[in-house]
Amino acid sequence: MQRISTWVRWIFTAIVAPVAVGFINTERPPETANTILKFLFDLSEEPWFRPTALFLIGLVVGLWLDWLLRKLDGSRADHRVALGNDMLIWEHELEYLNDPSKANAKIMSCFVTAKKLGIWAPDERVFEIDPNSVYPMIRNYLTNVGTMLRDRHFSKAKQLAKKSKADFASKR
Repeated sequence: MQRISTWVRWIFTAIVAPVAVGFINTERPPETANTILKFLFDLSEEPWFRPTALFLIGLVVGLWLDWLLRKLDGSRADHRVALGNDMLIWEHELEYLNDPSKANAKIMSCFVTAKKLGIWAPDERVFEIDPNSVYPMIRNYLTNVGTMLRDRHFSKAKQLAKKSKADFASKR
């Protein structure tokens, strides 16, 4: 499947660029350009065109502003800090649980949230490894990544998560 940008580039190079070059190189526009311009002019004279165009432009601007405001409000950073706090809580719980497998669902929830935020985390297959060797690695992951997230060191948290990927891969 081709990306939209590929299609846009193809349309631009196949249609728009030759028409523009035709306008630049000649004093009289080519017949294709006249036909296209006449069609666009006739289309703009339709009574439904202006309200429809304004509606679509407003929709695009609204979606863009929504995206921009979500980026600027800092909610993603707050989600990362909350995840770091959850990771540290579950690391502490793992230390004192007699049967750490009781916390698997909550730990897996932390892992899924981390993946949604763009941080590497082990998948559910990690719980199929020997519990005596995997739970210390999980605790180490939760401590290191959770502390960095809580303290808002997001890039360092991502680096530590990627480093722990090799540790988990070696145990499989």
